[in-house]
Amino acid sequence: MQHHAYFYEGPMSAFGVYKEAVKPFWAKEFEQFGIDDARDLVRLASLRNYTEAVFLIAAASITSEAQQALLKLFEEPQQGTTFILIVPYGILLPTLKSRMLVYEPKGVALESLELRRRLDAAKEFLSWPYKQRSEWITGFLKEEEGVRERVREFVDALEVELHKHIANKEAREGLQDIAHFRRYLSDRAPSLKMILEHFAATLPLLR
Repeated sequence: MQHHAYFYEGPMSAFGVYKEAVKPFWAKEFEQFGIDDARDLVRLASLRNYTEAVFLIAAASITSEAQQALLKLFEEPQQGTTFILIVPYGILLPTLKSRMLVYEPKGVALESLELRRRLDAAKEFLSWPYKQRSEWITGFLKEEEGVRERVREFVDALEVELHKHIANKEAREGLQDIAHFRRYLSDRAPSLKMILEHFAATLPLLR
């Protein structure tokens, strides 16, 4: 890697793939990356000079205060340190994003067979009108065991499919909507049906 800070805008499922690919010195997933997490990262990254150390962070959401705290770290890191930040589309501040490059690893396959199935389901969902989407949601939520994780994985797949249409204004707005509502999935008792019904009503029809 030539640069010292990279970002990837996409599903959190990319974390496991990238973790295996880059063999990071330190890696962690966050539902919300806040100011205390940013300060911890700054302290950890400044402990000593690394010959080569990759810090991999996946954050479903990241506060503005945390991003501000990372500005100097990403601009002037210790020699030998590299940061890769995995986040949903549209949540990075321009000031932080300007200090980073898009992460595009060569030879890394993001799509496992299981992910392929979820992507196919998301693609089909986006091709349906609201009534058909709503009927599918009822069946999807019927099995309660592991339902929160299944919803989270499905939202990730919706994000991937929308990202394929990034040139489409409605798709970009859909990605921003997902980034906004994703944080509710980490609530103690989120209304999964309400979240999915919202996406059913607002995400664009893509064929």
